[in-house]
Amino acid sequence: MRTARIKETTSACYHVMSRVVDKQRILDDHEKERFRLSLRALEGFSGCRVLTYSILENHFHVLLHVPERQEVSDEEFLARVACLYPSQQVKSLATCLESLRVGGQAEAAEALKRRYTVRMYDLSQFMKTLKQRFTQGYNRRHGRKGTLWEERFKSVLVEGQGRSLATVAAYIDLNAVRAHLAADPKDYRFCGYGEAVSGAAPA
Repeated sequence: MRTARIKETTSACYHVMSRVVDKQRILDDHEKERFRLSLRALEGFSGCRVLTYSILENHFHVLLHVPERQEVSDEEFLARVACLYPSQQVKSLATCLESLRVGGQAEAAEALKRRYTVRMYDLSQFMKTLKQRFTQGYNRRHGRKGTLWEERFKSVLVEGQGRSLATVAAYIDLNAVRAHLAADPKDYRFCGYGEAVSGAAPA
C-alpha cells in the first residue's frame, strides 16, 4: 500500500531524489546535459525554484522551493508554457485564449489554462513531469521501452531556512566529489554549484 507524501500547502523546500532502475550507470555527460536542460525548462514552467541539484551517472538530487499556489495572468501563463512546449503549441494556445476572452467566455478560458496550471506549484507534478519527459526522450534516443526510474521519487521536507538549507545544498553539491567525478564541486558541470561558478544565470 502506497503511503501519502508529506507536502506542505504553503511555501516549502524539499530535497528530492530518484535513481535509475537497477542502479544502471547510463547517464553520460550528453544525457546529464539533456536532463539539466529539462530541469531548467520545467523550473521556468512550474513556478518552482531549483535551489541546487546534482546529476550523477545513475541518480539525481534536487533541492526545490515550491511556492504557495498563485494566480497566473494570461501573459505569464503563455511565457511559462513556452519554457516547456513548442512555439506552435504556444501560438495555438494564445489564439484560443484571445478568442475566448474576446467572446466573453472567461470560464472557458480559465478551464483551458487549468489544464496546464494544475501542474504548477506542485512537488509531485514537478517530479512526475521531469521524470516522464526525460524518460520519453531517453527511450526514443536509445531505442528502449519502459520505465527508466526505480519506484517513486524520495522527498524530504527541509524545515527552517539559512543553515538547514545550506547544509542540504552542500550535501547535494558534494555528491560528485563523493562519487569521485570531481575533486571540487565547482569543477563539476552537472551540479548547481558548478553551474553557478561558471556564471550561468539560472544558478
